[in-house]
Formats: sequence, structure tokens, C-alpha cells
Amino acid sequence: MKKSMLNIITLALVLINLVLTVVLTFSLVSTNTKTNNLISKVAQIIDLDAGGVLSSNTQGSNSVAVDDIQYIDAMSGDSNSIIVSFPDGGKAHHVILKVTLGLNKKSKDYETKATSINNGMKLIVSQITTEALKYTYESISANKTKIEQNLLIALQDQFETETICSVIVSEITMG
Repeated sequence: MKKSMLNIITLALVLINLVLTVVLTFSLVSTNTKTNNLISKVAQIIDLDAGGVLSSNTQGSNSVAVDDIQYIDAMSGDSNSIIVSFPDGGKAHHVILKVTLGLNKKSKDYETKATSINNGMKLIVSQITTEALKYTYESISANKTKIEQNLLIALQDQFETETICSVIVSEITMG
């Protein structure tokens, strides 16, 4: 009789343990999911990849295959050189920038926005000049990546599209 009573108590404790384990598992899974979502959102805000590698904003928020990108040069008149003047106590310094835009050919509004971008080249040059003037003549080369990132965001906002998936400042010549 004592053995059967011990078996019943042991069985009851095993079942209670099983129930508590299930409850604990489900509560940890939901908490873990919420924590992972929070970490992903924070990582997106500070522009980090989930793998811990910095992702370049110049590549856009979605990765685009190289074959799907059409590159066009930002043109100032007939030249692809954009000259920015930095006045410095009566003496002007000049920086020549060569900027290339990457357009996602698979984007849903590619056709209309590509035409708008080609027709709005003066606006693009103006945006490039405005962004370059945020920096000093001496610091513009050191801030090339930041300029690319800011231009990408500004041009996407200006043209209201994500067709522009990259901005590349390929050359900075100071004179």
C-alpha cells in the first residue's frame, strides 16, 4: 500500500513538473521572440546587420543584385564633374566631385523615376553641392562615406522613391 501511494505521489510530481516545464518554455519563447524583435529594431536604427557587420547605407535597405543596377553619372551641364567652392577668408578652394547613382532596374517605379532622375539632374547637382558644403574643405575627403549615405537618403526623399539604391562618390579632387 505504501509503495502504490509513493508511486501516485511520484506520478503527480512528474505531471506537475511537466506542466510547469511547458509553461516555462512557452513564456521563455515569447519573451525571446520579443527580445529578438527589439534587438533587430535597434540594430536597424543604428545601421547594423544582424551578423554584426556594418551594412553600408549606400547599398540601400534591400540588397540588390549587381545585374539589376543601372549606374548613371550625376552631370553638371555636359560634365560629370561637380565643382564645389569653399570660400576661405577671401581665397576660394575648390573640390571636384564625381558622383554616380545606382538605380534598381527591378523597382516597381523604375521607368518613371529613371526619367524623372535624368530630367532632374540640376536638382541632384544642387543636392550634392548642399551636402558637400556641410563639411569644411579639409574634412570633405574624410567624410566621403557619410556624404554618400546622406545623399542617398536625401535623393530618395526628393524623388520619393527607393529606385535610387546607391550613391557613389568615386573621386574627390581638391584644388
